[in-house]
Amino acid sequence: MVGHSQGAMQVVKILYKFASDSNSRLRVWNPLTWEEEKRCDILDPLTGRRRPVVGLSLPYVTAVGGGGLTRILPNQWDMCFRLHRIPDSVEEFTGFCKRLDLLGGDFLGYGAANHFKASGTAVVRNVWLPTAYKHGSIPDTKHLLNDPQMVDWINRYRPSGEPVARPKLDVQFAGDSSHILWAADVWFSIKKHWVLELQRLIRAQGANDHDG
Repeated sequence: MVGHSQGAMQVVKILYKFASDSNSRLRVWNPLTWEEEKRCDILDPLTGRRRPVVGLSLPYVTAVGGGGLTRILPNQWDMCFRLHRIPDSVEEFTGFCKRLDLLGGDFLGYGAANHFKASGTAVVRNVWLPTAYKHGSIPDTKHLLNDPQMVDWINRYRPSGEPVARPKLDVQFAGDSSHILWAADVWFSIKKHWVLELQRLIRAQGANDHDG
């Protein structure tokens, strides 16, 4: 899941719903009909068995620009005191923030209060983006695809792996490279977890064939 601004708060809210206690029930949401279904379980693609929605663990979630003035909206009040605590319903979480972000930053400087932290076993990274990035358009990165050099740079990008990182763009491009650091970091993680999930599926299929 990739969340931006209010969506950043929403993805963390979803993680808390997945992390609810075993007595909780969470209905399946159908994205085609845009309605809840009358069931609270899914068919697990790894095991082939039915399992409840509650207790799901996602491989990767990222949020950019969550917090700030968006906290005052009524639909976000329940997240005010737990936005930056990431539960165990995700394996890897990356939180992005930037300075001077009234809409998405809890403090205007490099305050640690902007940082996400794991409440348990989740691997959590925090990435500070350049101040010049615009809060409302950080995910607008389609223009980067028009420049083969930018695409190549994005594909070769490797995050530092530090818990708190402040990456810098180390090249000068002729065209508009705005938001490229966000795009490169997110794309790296998406590719990484595609591969990891494919490996997990192959291992699960092998185990199921052996059991059969």
